[in-house]
Amino acid sequence: MSRRAWFPPGAAGVGIVLWMLLTGSVACTRSGTEIPPESRSDDTAVLVRLDAALTPTGAPEPRTGLAAVVLIDVSGSMARRVRGSDGRDEPKIVTARRAASSLVEEFARYAKDHPGQTVELGIYEFSERGGAPSVREVVPMRAPDPLSAAAAIARLEADGGTPIGTAMIEAKRTLDGTGLSRRHMLVITDGENTDGDPPGDVARAIARRPPSEQLSLYFVAFDIAASRFNRVRDAGGLVLGAANAKELGATLEALLSDRILIER
Repeated sequence: MSRRAWFPPGAAGVGIVLWMLLTGSVACTRSGTEIPPESRSDDTAVLVRLDAALTPTGAPEPRTGLAAVVLIDVSGSMARRVRGSDGRDEPKIVTARRAASSLVEEFARYAKDHPGQTVELGIYEFSERGGAPSVREVVPMRAPDPLSAAAAIARLEADGGTPIGTAMIEAKRTLDGTGLSRRHMLVITDGENTDGDPPGDVARAIARRPPSEQLSLYFVAFDIAASRFNRVRDAGGLVLGAANAKELGATLEALLSDRILIER
């Protein structure tokens, strides 16, 4: 699908995004060029290996509450420019920093409004950078605190390859470690996987895990065709597109208000 979706701000925009979430009609392209979908792997050995990688190493005490991990692509392509909220072009990593800060603020607001609930949020960056870990903690999994998160988020920089599947494995392990009952993984990426396991394989392996380990998986394809992640969608993930800063903000707002930060 090569159609570019646009989401207006405010309540009306959220309603449109929610309708698109339910109908699966959201996609976006970059520069009008559709990127081929992720190649499919049917190797049983791959899934067996991923099952082992995704198996929890401990058994934390089950708890009622909300846990979310946000994975932010900080690969080299995030240095490219995209239309900002003010209409002027800006590096995508700048847009990502602003989006991450807004997410922490929204989670903190929700936690304050629901003092009887346990709410934990972790933010990780991912890129392949030589000897450095592919997935790096930006904000540790804990109660959301915008003030303590601000400095860490401001240090996000774009460089390196794109190990999406590797980041998903790390996020799943982090969510398992919380023991919380409502688990969400949100991936924001602007490129195809270049290192490690493809995200479609990891999504399929996650879907095969026992019910006690299941989570809600969301992909935001930022300035890249959402169809690039069709295999994530086929495995049960929700894949949305955002072509610029305004669309990214509206899409994340809709995910929070209609899927993640909701009453149960």
